[in-house]
Formats: sequence, structure tokens, C-alpha cells
Amino acid sequence: MRKLLLALLCSLLCVTLLACGPSQAKPDARSTTSAARSRATLLAGVLPTVTQTPGPGQAQAVLPTWTPVPTPAPIGVSPEAPSPAAPSVAPTPAITATLPTTFTATTTAMPALSTAAPRTSTPASLPTSTVSVTPSTAPTAAPVVTPTLTATLTPEPTQEATPSATPGTAGKIAFTSNRDGNFEIYVVNADGSGVVRLTNDPAEDNRPAWSPDGGRIAFESNRSGDFEVYVMNADGSGLTRLTDSSSNDLFPAWSPDSTRVAFLSDRDGNWEIYVMNADGGGATNLTNNPADDFSPAWSPDGTRIAFDSDRSSNYEIWVMDANGGGATNLSNNPDGNVTPAWSPDGARIAFTSGRDGNWEIYVMNADGSGVTRLTDQPANDDQPRWSPNGRRIAFVSLRDGNPEIYVMNADGNEVARLTSNSAEEWDPAWSPQ
Repeated sequence: MRKLLLALLCSLLCVTLLACGPSQAKPDARSTTSAARSRATLLAGVLPTVTQTPGPGQAQAVLPTWTPVPTPAPIGVSPEAPSPAAPSVAPTPAITATLPTTFTATTTAMPALSTAAPRTSTPASLPTSTVSVTPSTAPTAAPVVTPTLTATLTPEPTQEATPSATPGTAGKIAFTSNRDGNFEIYVVNADGSGVVRLTNDPAEDNRPAWSPDGGRIAFESNRSGDFEVYVMNADGSGLTRLTDSSSNDLFPAWSPDSTRVAFLSDRDGNWEIYVMNADGGGATNLTNNPADDFSPAWSPDGTRIAFDSDRSSNYEIWVMDANGGGATNLSNNPDGNVTPAWSPDGARIAFTSGRDGNWEIYVMNADGSGVTRLTDQPANDDQPRWSPNGRRIAFVSLRDGNPEIYVMNADGNEVARLTSNSAEEWDPAWSPQ
């Protein structure tokens, strides 16, 4: 009897050890979810990667790519197979051991954000009311008159927002397009009508910039082999070459008094901001920095120049004095900030940033404070340019599948598409009024 009891106790001990098995640590939620991801990104299941790399001879940002993020296993559920069944025990009519073999984990799914467009209320047709007056049945010699009164109310028509219906859209917008096979300079009315081609050359012509008096347009072209800065009359006539170097000179920007032109050049080994006289003479390096500097934009009073630079290891919006001194980082954001544009009153700077996962248009005060997002699209928006009175902003967007020119109010509302072409449209530049 003692031997039987001892055998039974040994069997129970073995069963208990097999059931417990080696201990395993519970997965930590921080190991599968990055705290840096936004709520919208988590719900979408994608993690954006923004890369800012200048193209050959221009400050072209590489548009963000989107990489699917695998869905992690629910927390608390072991990815391994269930625990093995317990080995058989010598049969006995007195003791029976039953081991759990199934583990159940309960997870709660996060509700998806609604992507439905807001409902638009349409004025319903008002009913027609008829008022009838029935005469008394008493006999009378007067004729019976049954007047019918009909009241019909017609709602006022709803006006569709278009660029031409908004104040501040006078003038023209120059832009670049390859609709005729290669990139050329075009001009369009601010309401999207009257597209006219200004240049006609087998080479590429890009980045038009109006002179402050509206009489001339500077631009970059590689018609001489490398990119150089040229100027022409606003109707495309009177072409003149301003720069003549063995390097690339591009991205012209007029000073407010029309006496100087800032531009980009790699003539000293890396991309730097230069300034020259309006006739092409007296070129001077303003930035003198081992990093790359792009996108010069004069302040309306001519005392400062905004630009973007990777001198802080990522692209930021900087501002310097017109002589190149006092460079200051305005954006201070690690996710790429490019293409600055001053408002006509000099109080604000519009720019492009990838800080929210893709390239969007933002605006900030001239000292870098008060950053506000103007566009909010899954597609990329870039190259903001102010209208002369500061009420509208032209920009490039890929929201309809290819780069096109759009305009919006300075607060981001009333977006309207100006160009509609299967080709690419870039570099909007608003003419002075």
C-alpha cells in the first residue's frame, strides 16, 4: 500500500511540472507600437517616410514614400503552439488530473476614422400653397367669385466658388509645363483661362520669376548645355542671358527694387545662394556654407532673403540679411521644410513641410512662430506663391493624380484647380498687379 501511495504522489508531481512549463515574458506594448506614430497613421496601418534630397541643379524635394507596417500580434497571445498534452499516468480509480490546453485572449479593435465627405445640404423645393375662398350658400344676386391665391417661394441660387469669383485674383500666373513635349514657360489668367506659351526651345525652361514691375520674367534654362539664368519680356520676346559659367545657375528671384537678382549656383563646389545685378554683372556668394542652400526669396522690403538649407542636418527654412549675414533657422522641425514664400506685407512666410506625414502647405509668422497648416490632403502639395494683395496662394498639388496648379484663399479655403492637363505643371509665379 505504501508503494502504491508513493507512486501516485510521484505521478502528481510530474504532471504539475509539465503543466507549468518554462515561464515566458508578456510582450511589451512599446515593442510593437512606436510612440512617435500619430493616431491617424496607426489607424491607417502605414508609416510615412519623408526624404528630402535635392535633384541635379534644383531644390527638388523627393516626395514621401509610404511603406506598409505589418499588424502586430495581439498583446498577450503567444505566437507559439499550444502546450503539449500531459503524458499518460498509471491508471488509478481514485485520482484523475485534467490540464488546460487552450488559452483565450480578448482584444478590442480601435474604431476606424470616418473618411466620408461632409454632407452638403441642398435647398429643397418649397411646396406650392393654394388658398381658396368659398362663398356662402345663401342666394345672392352678385356673381360668385372664387379667388385663388398661389404663393411660390424660390430659393436663391448657390454660387460655386471659383478663383475668378474671389477678390485678389487679378493678374496672371506664369508656370512650367511639359504639355508640348518638354518643359516650357507658360502664362495663364488667374481664373484659369487664356493659357499662352512664352518659350519655345528644345531645351528645358523652368522656374519663371516676374520682375516687380511685371515687365520681365527671369527663368532658368539649359539651352546652352548647362543651366543658366535668362530674362525675357513678359510676352516672351527680348531674350537675354544673364549668367555664363561652366556650372549650373538657376532659381532666379528678383529684389523688390528690380536692381538685383538672387539665384542658386554650384560654381564653388556646392549649392549656394548668390546675388547679381539685374544685367548679370557683379555676382556675389551670399551663403558661403559647406551645406546646400536653395530657394532664395526676397522679403518685400528687400532687407532679408529666406531660403531652405540642410546645414542643420535636415532641410529647414532659414532667413538672412540681404548681404548674407545673420542667418537664422525659422522652422526648427526635423521632417523637412522647403520652398519659402513671403507674404506681400512681409508678416508671414508660406512654405512646404513633411511634418505631418506628407508634403503640405503651411504658413508661419516672419519670426517662425504661429505655424498653421493650410492644406490637408493625402496627396502632396508644394511650391506656395502669394497673390500680389496677399489674399490668395497659388500652389502645386498631385491630388488629382499629376502635378497641377491650384489656388486657395490665404487661410486654406476655397481651393480651385487652374490647370487641367495630363502633363506636369510646376513653378507657379503670380504677376504683380
